Amino acid sequence: MACSFRSLNGCLLSSLSKGRRLSSVSKPGRKYVLGCGSNVVDNIYNVRVVPQAGEKGFFMSPFKAREAQLIGGVTLNHLAWAALGGVPAGLLAFQGNDEGGNFIRSRLKRMGVTTEFIEVKDNYITSECHVFIQEDGERSILQAPAASFLINTQSARAAFESAIKNNASMVTTEISQLPFTGVLEILKMAKEAGVVSILDLDVPPKAAIEEAKLGVMEDMLECLRLADIIKPAKAAADEVLKVMGRESSSGGLVDAAVNLMEECNSKMVAITDGASGSIFATKNNVIKVKSMPVDKVIDTTGAGDAFLGGLIVGLSSYGFPGSVAELERLGGIANAFGAAGVQSVGGVPVPSSKKLLQHYLPDMTFGVEFGSDEALKGFTSSLERDAAATQQLLSSDFDRKSLNDVLTILEDCQGQIFTSGIGKSGLIASRLAASLSSIGVSSQYVNAVEWRHGDLGKLTPGRDVCIFISHSGSTDETVEAAASVLAKGVTTISIAGKQGSSLGKLCTHSVDYSHIDINEEPFGCLPTTSLAIQDILVNAIVSELILRKGVTEKDFGGNHPGGTIGSRLGK
Repeated sequence: MACSFRSLNGCLLSSLSKGRRLSSVSKPGRKYVLGCGSNVVDNIYNVRVVPQAGEKGFFMSPFKAREAQLIGGVTLNHLAWAALGGVPAGLLAFQGNDEGGNFIRSRLKRMGVTTEFIEVKDNYITSECHVFIQEDGERSILQAPAASFLINTQSARAAFESAIKNNASMVTTEISQLPFTGVLEILKMAKEAGVVSILDLDVPPKAAIEEAKLGVMEDMLECLRLADIIKPAKAAADEVLKVMGRESSSGGLVDAAVNLMEECNSKMVAITDGASGSIFATKNNVIKVKSMPVDKVIDTTGAGDAFLGGLIVGLSSYGFPGSVAELERLGGIANAFGAAGVQSVGGVPVPSSKKLLQHYLPDMTFGVEFGSDEALKGFTSSLERDAAATQQLLSSDFDRKSLNDVLTILEDCQGQIFTSGIGKSGLIASRLAASLSSIGVSSQYVNAVEWRHGDLGKLTPGRDVCIFISHSGSTDETVEAAASVLAKGVTTISIAGKQGSSLGKLCTHSVDYSHIDINEEPFGCLPTTSLAIQDILVNAIVSELILRKGVTEKDFGGNHPGGTIGSRLGK
């Protein structure tokens, strides 16, 4: 079952079309689940036991401290899991133009979470977190919200109002790292936009107020009352209810869910309780959902975040649950994501996460997870383009007479073979000169610009040959250089990607690869496949000259005594 968007409590999760960057103002376009909250560089440490205050502890390995560096954060994590479930997701955040920010943004893109709504500034510092994991999977966390701590009433509205209004299908936020005033503003903007809001109560009130200094109790309670759906952990739910004067009775978490929903007038409350499962409460139904079986708990860091990602996927796929059966289905999806989340290190999906979810939820279709082959779309498509172009080159019909004439000129050259070009084509020309020299053909590279600044004096008319390489065949510096070299009475050869180019018409002889389809390079012009074709032609020229000039392995070894090649040929 592929995830689709349906009506959620009267709020339509709209159909998708192309979105715009938030560099100015977002315009109506593609819809995303937009999450505003913690997004951090997670530094992971494996420890024997997390020490108490005043105690010393030990890392698991005596030889290293940090085990890994990952991305994480309450909101980032659940967005990544939602994206794995096929839901378009985007992060609303403040990040620095720093190493940490670049690391987070690059990883988000690989996981299919859009970064177009992130505000990046040089004076922002990206959030960082240190996670200490015991042998039993339990963990302790130290975190520095950094730029996330700057999201308040004014800055949140200025940065994110347009995105929420025009691009949000659902809005999520948290009680974890954002100041309460910023969380309130995010929730207010969701109300104004008419989209469903979810609040993850990740940190109990005392810790949020006294330790994290996120704000005052009144603001936190207002956040809870403003959100459509609340997802607290057990400890956070119990503490909030005490503050509200509604402590749970003998009914335990069931009562807690109902009481919290009534106090906050929420549409739904979903309380997580680790391995014991979860409680779901709506206006009409309350159920307990058992946890999924887990082979081995590796890290509980992002279990609640994965659970919320699954909740988002379930809501996006089936809409708001109206019956007990529908609520059970939603709970099963959320718990499946939570179970997958504890079976790997960190809070975001890993390659094995998709297989686990497919095992738990065989009828669902999942998106792209971190590190998967599907995530390497650009890498794979580039390989495919280059392979297709190479196949075209192999099966194409060159003007064999012209090609043979060029190779004969190079074979019979009595002077030096110069190679020249500019930019990326210049690098290919430089490589050609290096390869020719290694097989005993006197050769050197000259940048096309340098010819007209004294290097024309290197030429010996009637003896030397100069090869110019240019994909367009019309680069001014290369064409001007060829004209100057030709005027000195030196034979010129062009290798270009355009038939009848200015360079091809000017030079004494020409080879073109215009019959190769190179129209799908990035941006339509970033040299990639064209460079591959040029390099293949260079290889072919060098290989043909080895045969024609009778270059032996001994000859090559004499020119290349160093390195691994020299060692092998010298035996």
